[in-house]
Amino acid sequence: MRSSGLSWIAALAAAAGLAAGAAGCADGARASSAAPAESPLPAVAAVRADAGAVESTLELSGNLVPDTRVDIRSKLPGTLDQVLVQVGDRVTTGQVLATLDRREIDAQVDAADAAIAVARASVDAADAAFQNAAQELDRSRNLFDKGAIPKQRLEAAETQWRASRAQRDLAAANVEQANAAQRRAREVQRDATLRSPIAGVVVVRNYDGGSLVGPATDKPVLAVADLRVLKLEAGVSELDAGRLKVGTMARVTLPAKPGETFDGRLTALAPEVDPHNRHFRVDIRVANPGTALLSGMYATARLITGTAEGVIVPREAVFDRQGGRAVYRIQGDTIAIVAVTEGLNDGKRVALLSGLQAGDTIVADARREVAEGARVRVVRAN
Repeated sequence: MRSSGLSWIAALAAAAGLAAGAAGCADGARASSAAPAESPLPAVAAVRADAGAVESTLELSGNLVPDTRVDIRSKLPGTLDQVLVQVGDRVTTGQVLATLDRREIDAQVDAADAAIAVARASVDAADAAFQNAAQELDRSRNLFDKGAIPKQRLEAAETQWRASRAQRDLAAANVEQANAAQRRAREVQRDATLRSPIAGVVVVRNYDGGSLVGPATDKPVLAVADLRVLKLEAGVSELDAGRLKVGTMARVTLPAKPGETFDGRLTALAPEVDPHNRHFRVDIRVANPGTALLSGMYATARLITGTAEGVIVPREAVFDRQGGRAVYRIQGDTIAIVAVTEGLNDGKRVALLSGLQAGDTIVADARREVAEGARVRVVRAN
């Protein structure tokens, strides 16, 4: 009985010892899991700096207008006989576009022609009279030298000769006057026919046959525009004007022609500022051989004002530092601040002239401040 009791006590003691050991192991495991783990590195967006070129540009917007546009008006007051073209018709230089009622004008031309014929006949008569007076004067001089006639008769012959000469000169002057009147009448006759001074397209027609027109009419009879070349008229500030020069190439885009680009050229830069808006006027001409562009379309011209080669990085990657400019360069997983020299930029990218080499990895957006020497996890920027 005593031995049985001892065995039971020993068993209880052994069980207690195992329980204590298990509890100790569990506490050790919990202590191990509660130890702090190492924090992950902060992620930064990075880009690779590559060698390349950047274009500095200036954008100007406005409406396209014909490079050449002519209003055709009647120089004469009168009634339109007929208008021979419609809006949209293509015309050539010298083509007849409209005519005035010219019955009265034609009659004036006929009268001028008749006046010339009369004046020329008067010249013939005056010339014959002058020749006769000259012969009579020669006879009178011979007779006077021989003493056959008195001096009074010689003087009368001389007077008649001078009068005949004056009549001949007057008749010749009348011919010139008649010729001038004829030229004026024919000029008026020509003005009764309205012709196109240029090759182009009829863009305006304001009157029909039977309408009264003249120099005082508010509107032109017709307007013709040469649409083979259009121009964009715009204004630039004093600072921008200094970046431009005649001959600068331009890329022209239009909302009406999405996805298409047209070549243009800066052809005029006003030498004087407009006092109303302090802008200098510029003209950008755009070739339009197929007339794909229409007058009045809204367009934007992008002028290339300069080109620079260097290491190309996003503009946001460069920041101010100690009076200069710098970037965050990533070496392995460590940040280094590098001073750089900026060149031209196109608004999105900038060419660095010194400080970086092609192939360097930098922080894409320096607006997020990073400490020099900090370790980071690189994430490639889109």
